[in-house]
Amino acid sequence: MKKNVTALSIIGVSWLMAACNAVGPNYSSPENHLPSSFSMTSNGTQELSTWWKSFGDADLNALVEHALANNPDIAAAEARLRQARALQGIQDAATGPTLEAAGRVSKDKLSQNSEQFANVPLKHPLLEFTNRQIGFDASWEIDLWGHQQRISESGLAKVQATAERLQDVRIVLMAEVGRNYIELRAAQQRFHIATSNLHNYEESLRLTQFAQRHGEASQLDVLKSQALRDNYLATLPTLQQMMRQNIVALSNLTTWPVEDLEQRLGTPKALMSVPQTPAIGIPADLLLRRPDVRAIERDLAAASADVGVAVSDLYPRFSLVGNAGWASIQSSSLLDAASRTWSIGPQFSLPIFNGRRLQNQVKANQAAFDVASDNYKKSILNAIGDVEIALSRVSRNEESRRQLLTALDQQQQTLVKTQRQLALGEVSQFNVLETQKIIAVEQDQIVQTQMQSLSGLIALYKAVGGGWNQ
Repeated sequence: MKKNVTALSIIGVSWLMAACNAVGPNYSSPENHLPSSFSMTSNGTQELSTWWKSFGDADLNALVEHALANNPDIAAAEARLRQARALQGIQDAATGPTLEAAGRVSKDKLSQNSEQFANVPLKHPLLEFTNRQIGFDASWEIDLWGHQQRISESGLAKVQATAERLQDVRIVLMAEVGRNYIELRAAQQRFHIATSNLHNYEESLRLTQFAQRHGEASQLDVLKSQALRDNYLATLPTLQQMMRQNIVALSNLTTWPVEDLEQRLGTPKALMSVPQTPAIGIPADLLLRRPDVRAIERDLAAASADVGVAVSDLYPRFSLVGNAGWASIQSSSLLDAASRTWSIGPQFSLPIFNGRRLQNQVKANQAAFDVASDNYKKSILNAIGDVEIALSRVSRNEESRRQLLTALDQQQQTLVKTQRQLALGEVSQFNVLETQKIIAVEQDQIVQTQMQSLSGLIALYKAVGGGWNQ
């Protein structure tokens, strides 16, 4: 009993030493000197975690929710997280003692001419026998220098980075669904404007042909009018292709069949209004809300722990190993006291000469840490840049849209006046048609700027980490 107490005391002291003497750098989150605010601010009240609902579009809500539940990229990211957690569990198990049970029955024959029996004048009676063994093997590495501790630290940081990347996949997915949906609705609206405006080109061609037949226009005028009609007609397939591309993209993102989406979204719908820009906080908030930045910070923590692993390899490693059991050539005496066998004792290994392999491994891991540090700094700069660009994009597009709406109002007033002049015989139908063409162009531009504003707003939600609850 006294020996057992002494052994337990040694183990306890060794555990305390292992907990307090991990070699290599102790990681701490790096300090970041960030600007106090963004160049533009907003006081919006939208909920960032469910930003797509602020658009008030039931079809968009359904697409996002279905994509989150069925997208294969999310399923793959979830599988990678399960794998990382399982690998971490394997490593955590390596820090504790192991105990294995084993049994063996073998038929053995020893050599009469071996060094044990070569000088024995008579044939040994036990050169052939059946050997029976059962027992237990145990081992435990005493982590004096934190080798296993640093490996566990690295593994945990990698699990955390994988979890953050899962969240980033979700954020990117939501943004892609929203962007493709908005582009689809914009293309549908533009196609409707274009097909309506095509009537103006057809009517211009008809009037020109009529004038040519009555000697009021030349064949060249007809050809010019026909070329304008044909050029405008050529824009329609492009819009149709855009709609098809967005449908296919949404199918890939949501796993809904293309045919189902065409039936669900085929009826044109006007673009939703542009919501107020959400409250974006300060740049420091990005360190907490952006999972891609958080993932890279966890990569940095893992790289720091890997430096500690490499440093610990320069130190001796100690283990307690032992085994106990029974061995006998007779099954009847296998469990007798005389058949018991055991062995216990410490062992250690110390690197002496390795061609500076271990030293260079330390340098390599330190360099990997420096790379991770630079990547982290870059990710923060990119995150701030993403927000600034998205803010500017929404602001500039909304400014352009307001100007286009003013111009459209002026053109519509011009159309009313032109129609009155037509009724009085002061202008021809050509003047009315040209004004209607200009109105259609401005309507198309307004739809495009509205689409850009909505897409920019989605990019802003993505840039500030919208779509994820911490």
